[in-house]
Amino acid sequence: MNRFINKIVMSVTALFALAALTACSDDEWGNDNQDYENVFIVAFADWGPKSNNDKTYTVKQGAQLEVPVQLWCEGSRNFNAEAFVYVDSKLTLGTDFQVVDAAGNALQPNAKGGYTLTWDLQKPDNTNNHRKQSIYIKALNGKKGDVTLMTFDPKDVDEEGKLRISSGGTKDDDTQYYVPNNSTSQYEVRCITVNYKVKITIE
Repeated sequence: MNRFINKIVMSVTALFALAALTACSDDEWGNDNQDYENVFIVAFADWGPKSNNDKTYTVKQGAQLEVPVQLWCEGSRNFNAEAFVYVDSKLTLGTDFQVVDAAGNALQPNAKGGYTLTWDLQKPDNTNNHRKQSIYIKALNGKKGDVTLMTFDPKDVDEEGKLRISSGGTKDDDTQYYVPNNSTSQYEVRCITVNYKVKITIE
């Protein structure tokens, strides 16, 4: 009898666990929520071992490194969207390293210091809502050191000098926050605290 009751309890527990996992996977971006139809998420495509901003790369002097970036967007739109990637480093841009395109041509930052990635949302999407493109870092045979790429502006700090993203943004689900990356009259791009930066070590 006790064994039978235990089996029932275990079955019910498993059902509750499955329901909880299903509920966690449905957020504001699911269920055709029109308020979030034109709100997109940008993050680095390669996640670190702990999936918590711990992804690292290395690049040798004179070499060029590709860093893939991902935009979550379901379906197509009648406009394109821009997301920004920022650089934070004690090394000297243009002397020790450069942000370049795939062909190695130097890119120029925008007025806010970010590098613009333009996402073509007008053509049909075959990436299962995970559009990808890349940003590139080229080591210029200068000093060795680290370069951090971020989807959050490293200059946006609080009175203690800490990144505002570290204390949360506009959305809290106990594990992650969503913070604006770019906002226009047509759409908003947000970044997410669990995957907003990667570290590149120039050897």
